[in-house]
Amino acid sequence: MSIQLTNGALAQICQGEEVTEPLLQVLGHKAIQGGGQERFRLLLSDGQFTNSFSMLATQFNNLVHEKKLEMFTVIRVKKQLCNQVPGQSKRVVIILDLEVVAPGNQVNKKIGNPVQIGADGKIPNPVDNENANPNSGGGALKRPSTTPITDVSTPKAKVVYKPPTRLSIGSSGVVATPIGSITPYQNKWTIKARVTSKGDMRTWNKPSGSGKLFSMDLMDESGEIRVTAFKDQADAFYDLAVVGKVYYISNCSVKGANKQYSKLKNDYELTFKDSGTMELVEDDTSDVPTMTYNFARIADLAVAEKDTNIDVIGVCKSHNELTTLISKAGKELVKREITLVDRSETEVSLTLWGNTATNFSAVGNPIVAAKGAKVSDFNGVTLSGGDILINPDMDLAHELKGWWDNEGCSAKTNSITIQGQRGGQDRVTTSKMLGEVKQENLGSGNDRGEYYSTTATITFFSKDKALYKACGEEIDGKVCNKKVVESGDGTYRCEKCARDKTTFKWRIMLQINMADATDNTWASCFQETAEKILGVKSDELGYWLETDEEKYNAVFQEATFKTYSFRMRVKEDHYNDELKLKHTVVQVDDLHWNDHCKKLIGEIEGLSGALPESIEKTKYVN
Repeated sequence: MSIQLTNGALAQICQGEEVTEPLLQVLGHKAIQGGGQERFRLLLSDGQFTNSFSMLATQFNNLVHEKKLEMFTVIRVKKQLCNQVPGQSKRVVIILDLEVVAPGNQVNKKIGNPVQIGADGKIPNPVDNENANPNSGGGALKRPSTTPITDVSTPKAKVVYKPPTRLSIGSSGVVATPIGSITPYQNKWTIKARVTSKGDMRTWNKPSGSGKLFSMDLMDESGEIRVTAFKDQADAFYDLAVVGKVYYISNCSVKGANKQYSKLKNDYELTFKDSGTMELVEDDTSDVPTMTYNFARIADLAVAEKDTNIDVIGVCKSHNELTTLISKAGKELVKREITLVDRSETEVSLTLWGNTATNFSAVGNPIVAAKGAKVSDFNGVTLSGGDILINPDMDLAHELKGWWDNEGCSAKTNSITIQGQRGGQDRVTTSKMLGEVKQENLGSGNDRGEYYSTTATITFFSKDKALYKACGEEIDGKVCNKKVVESGDGTYRCEKCARDKTTFKWRIMLQINMADATDNTWASCFQETAEKILGVKSDELGYWLETDEEKYNAVFQEATFKTYSFRMRVKEDHYNDELKLKHTVVQVDDLHWNDHCKKLIGEIEGLSGALPESIEKTKYVN
């Protein structure tokens, strides 16, 4: 087998040059001891030079275990990164993506006569390179000083030289690392990036602890990434972060991105460390691209699909006062509705949420640009959320302001938001299978949660902690469901009500696993819905828990493998500093099988399908 390696590629990579998919040969690998995570060091050759300071990205460890990177294997390196070890001149090449071109047992020899390059990536003089293996002892064979370094018969690598892109020095002297080159293998870096999106401050309060967090999306010319700040860092950076501004950011940990919560095109995301820094760039920011929009005319939103995200810009014609509402989960939310109009002389209602709603000022009919606002068919056509900019410095905003001041303020406009009109599907919660819910990442990035309906079968109950003793006192028309603490003297203490009691109320807090033909999921189920599923009241179930374990277990056994029609809510939930999607049963109804079969028949026929002749359609469809 005749294979030509990419001569000189390793030296060029170490010197900051970009080499396009070089062909290299593996001459050995060794596990790196310590560090907790399994990693492998590679000895690579390009036919002219060898480098023993190469590291394999951990996602390719399986290639070592599967013996696909044995000695003499030829690989094509699709993505690599060269880092300098902090405080040292040593350079480490990290192989981030590769494909095996030829297995070692087919090549069966070392290609070329390569010599070892230095740990600093510099090419040694032939007379100085007497020992090609830096790890070998004094007894190693010495290469003749006449060993040729260059084989003119082998084509060179296709090299696109550019100044080291990992070093971008601004006028302030700060050395910036491109977002696109950040990996978990780097320790010290600073990025210079523009904030393109900023979430509201969120809090959590659980037995394991409490705190707050917020996330923002960053962008530079090389890519985009999400960064999250917790607790003290969240307090320090929340007010400092302004959408559209450019910042120097450093001292963050890097981990794999959770694609359920971030749709950015980056495999990693950042979290501020305790020593994290964020500094506003007050000098030249022309090297950082500005935010890009794809604005839709408001008139065109009349035919926009429900639940799509669009960019829109308009004049704030009017606004409503700030309103407060309580979510079904008991969380207090604030919102404000404003009316936007543009040169299509069409109005639409946009709902602002959280701090954006609280801080909004309609004085002077400001220009409002919304990126990624969600389209709803509630009240005709309405918009909600998105990343909001007020009076952005862009040509279209200035033109729109001029139109409003000269003629728009007196123009007759039409509204595509009609109070009282309800959309065809918006109030009838969309019916989805569990596989669809997971595939669409329903609930991701939505603090208020999203609703769906599904038909599923209960396959398992977590019954060990299905009940708890609650206060049950009614205060100001609301029942306190706080868990009480047994005092040991026959009384119970409610910390929320700050009183001792001689009685309590059993409450059900059920965890169920529900499944359909596509997938399964865990969901929480509380009191009324749980009682309906189990077919008993909480007091009765609590009595059996304490007096008759057999009857207690029989309740759950009887309720298993029953199918219901569920109305569900799914939202982001914070647990152990991680974001997860939490499903909650909002409503549960007995399944009417005739109606369900009729619905399935309609879906089959809608896909140009037909029922088998053995099934009498008239039994289900009149």
